[in-house]
Amino acid sequence: MIRFFYEAAGNLKRKGKPYWSLVYKLGKLLLNLLYPVSQRFRRAAGTDENGRIIVSLTSFPDRIGTVWITIASLFNQTRRPYRVILWLAGEQFPDRSIPKSLSRLRKRGLEIRFCEDDLKPHKKYFYAVQEYPEYFVVTADDDVLYPENFLEELWKGCEKYPGAVVCSWSHQIGFSGQGGFEPYNSWADEPVPVPQYRTLAVGCNGILYPPGSIPKDALDKEKIRENALYTDDLWLKCMEIRNGRKAVNCRDSVLIYFNQLAAGGSGLWKRNTGPEQNNDRVWERLMRLYPEVRDALAEEAASEKEG
Repeated sequence: MIRFFYEAAGNLKRKGKPYWSLVYKLGKLLLNLLYPVSQRFRRAAGTDENGRIIVSLTSFPDRIGTVWITIASLFNQTRRPYRVILWLAGEQFPDRSIPKSLSRLRKRGLEIRFCEDDLKPHKKYFYAVQEYPEYFVVTADDDVLYPENFLEELWKGCEKYPGAVVCSWSHQIGFSGQGGFEPYNSWADEPVPVPQYRTLAVGCNGILYPPGSIPKDALDKEKIRENALYTDDLWLKCMEIRNGRKAVNCRDSVLIYFNQLAAGGSGLWKRNTGPEQNNDRVWERLMRLYPEVRDALAEEAASEKEG
């Protein structure tokens, strides 16, 4: 169902039809009305014991009543994951109470895990990559409706480019004429079809991390808290480059997945890309801390310009 509406809008956009955005908005509205109803009593297993993918996500109290809809979409995949794990901060759920709509998904394979440290969005990868080091970890956001071929597309990208971090929405890190970086909000969305350091995987459409792509240095809680607590995409981008890993977008056009209207507008994107410009401040700080990342990005850009 989700794939149908998503691809309908995407195909129109690729053809340059001016009304693609109307179809996109209509599809999102219809899905927000129909999809929860269609999934409320579904019981089909959503995991595969022979799977190689761990889907990992986190949520917080304001969205705990709607995250089940996102998770239901993760159970309706053409390539089923080995595990789907929801990480919740113990301090936010002191009585360990969760809605029945969410608890019911345990029968489909959902694991709900409470963790001691609230590392904000970093929870969606931090514990999974340590507990399942030999698996492919796919992170997901808690307010998105994922198309049925979501995992299949990421897996195909991983097969095509082994070892690369794979996403379906990305930015190209932009350089200024003075040797610095353009503001985050000006980084281009157009995907590049080959792995690059400059491709910044954006988390809301989901990201696949192959085994070993997130180094141990990325799992330093104190450094995360001090430098990038609310900007997991930027933190992981730096760590990937330090680990010699490039990223690639598996799609040929830009289209953000449908979000849940009921989840509200309390996402981190407002904090990070809004007037506070948190992304720019964090990126500048990370470039000072890890000049080797800046050098790798600059070298790649220079090489492309020469070529």
